[in-house]
Amino acid sequence: MFRLLPKHTKDRLESLLSNVGDMSLKRRARKIIEGTNPQKGERIVDLGCGTGYYLFLLSNLGIKFDLTGFDYDKRVIKEAEDLLSDKEIRFKIGDLHKIPFKNYEFDKAVMSEVLEHVENDKKVLQEIYKILKPNGILVISVPSISYPFLWDPINYILQHFFNTHIKSGFLSGLWSGHLRLYDKLDLKNKFEEAGFKIEKIEELTFWCLPFNHYLVNIVARLLYDVKISPRIADNLSKFKNTKKPLLINLAFKIVNSIDKLNEIFPQKHGVNIFIKARKVQK
Repeated sequence: MFRLLPKHTKDRLESLLSNVGDMSLKRRARKIIEGTNPQKGERIVDLGCGTGYYLFLLSNLGIKFDLTGFDYDKRVIKEAEDLLSDKEIRFKIGDLHKIPFKNYEFDKAVMSEVLEHVENDKKVLQEIYKILKPNGILVISVPSISYPFLWDPINYILQHFFNTHIKSGFLSGLWSGHLRLYDKLDLKNKFEEAGFKIEKIEELTFWCLPFNHYLVNIVARLLYDVKISPRIADNLSKFKNTKKPLLINLAFKIVNSIDKLNEIFPQKHGVNIFIKARKVQK
């Protein structure tokens, strides 16, 4: 069952997402929060939380529940703690192949753009199964092997005509840091083998800017690798609700206009695969 968020929660989410210029992130973040559909008093964990963007969204919906962020990287956990220091969120460092939480500890788990990074994705899904309560919900997104040509033209051509791709560096595009991209059927089978029942599976974001992934990477490098003024960083940050300069506003309008094509002319393939799954008793 895929219940809709209440209107006031949906409006609050859209306000938070208005700071996001990456159309793929915005679309999958919206879908993940809608799929999680958090309820008062629930225990929710973000697995591979990174700097805490999904924790930021969840903690600003105006609903009281228990939030936990989990990641192997001490550096990003520290950054998440700093960014969300005004929130009651606990953080834990560890390995997804051996998750250090009790069995049946959480009502719901979120994991966005993480599974493609782990050595043994089947083992990780089994670990998540253990920590969820009976009928618990897992909501994830992963990169799709059926991504559109415009998103990453270089690797698209290499894959479809030469059965290869660029494995590292700036031109690795959608493959950057990833051990695999996913086929929808293969992913569905892995979930079912781990004991989950699929409630929703779909691919997101077909229409996009040419070389979209490289544009996103340039902005990310400006924010994390290059020293830019705090004002510019705030204008580009998805965490900050700032009044944006004319050029950034114009860029957002162009991106949002193109993204609307995903609603008007939906396609069956996209950049990401979204899954909402329920834990069933084996």
